[in-house]
Amino acid sequence: MLCPNAPTEVWRVLTNLRERRKASEQTEENNSEKTAEQKEEDDNDAYNCCSTVDMDKDLVDWRKPLAWQVGHLGEKYDAWVHQPVDRPIRLFGNPLLEAGTKTSWYWVPVVWLPIVFYYSWYCYTTLAKGTTRLELTSDFSIPIHKYLFPLLFLMGWFLWSFIEYCIHRFVFHMKPPAHNYYLITIHFLLHGQHHKSPFDGARLVFPPGLASLVVGSFYLILLSTLPQILGTSVFVGGLCGYVVYDMIHYYLHYGSPKKGSYMYGLKAYHVKHHFEHQKAGFGITSTFWDHPFNTLIPNEKF
Repeated sequence: MLCPNAPTEVWRVLTNLRERRKASEQTEENNSEKTAEQKEEDDNDAYNCCSTVDMDKDLVDWRKPLAWQVGHLGEKYDAWVHQPVDRPIRLFGNPLLEAGTKTSWYWVPVVWLPIVFYYSWYCYTTLAKGTTRLELTSDFSIPIHKYLFPLLFLMGWFLWSFIEYCIHRFVFHMKPPAHNYYLITIHFLLHGQHHKSPFDGARLVFPPGLASLVVGSFYLILLSTLPQILGTSVFVGGLCGYVVYDMIHYYLHYGSPKKGSYMYGLKAYHVKHHFEHQKAGFGITSTFWDHPFNTLIPNEKF
């Protein structure tokens, strides 16, 4: 004999079963989507693009410092250096010399940002005095107002972006002659080692000592072409641009930007440069200069 409340109880049971089945289907669908996304991320993981090193068959002996070996590779060097591996590189046998080639990322802002802040303050306060004038002819000059400092600063930053592109393309990616042992060695020390081991975190930013040569040259050239305070104002903008460049470059290798963001696009672009298009995609902080120089990486899936 059925209980008077049986229809209600049956309805409740059926409703619970429907809800459980719906929740189960939703969970399976979410897991399926998550698995697909995870699979896509795994397939696109740059680490998976790295080759393994056969210690006995590789063209160099990884048990020894590489700096003095790569020059002997000759015509095989270019293909070898563009086969990335996920392992650290030892360049020199001397511990002090080796340590001088490694730099933690935080040393870049620690060394250079105080200079940026000091010279920014110096340039602005100097221009604020109202005594700076730009002489166009011997009889005609125009005053330079303090509010022009941001414009001069941005001009320096823009100029650095061009220098960044040129150094990366024409210096770091020069193809050294196969018969020239010394140029091959220099290329490997400057940039080849970075392409051979793109995840060597100790060599993703410039050591301040080496960077000071470029920074100092940039400063002297500006002072020789512009009045002192104007040249310094442009210089400090360029120096700030360099700091941002080095920090972004480190982040593109080790950061995890949100999908769809500007940094995510830059990271994908730089990964393509390392693993698919080594002769294109020379912009780091932006792809701006790749457009006029026709070195833009095609917009394709990695």
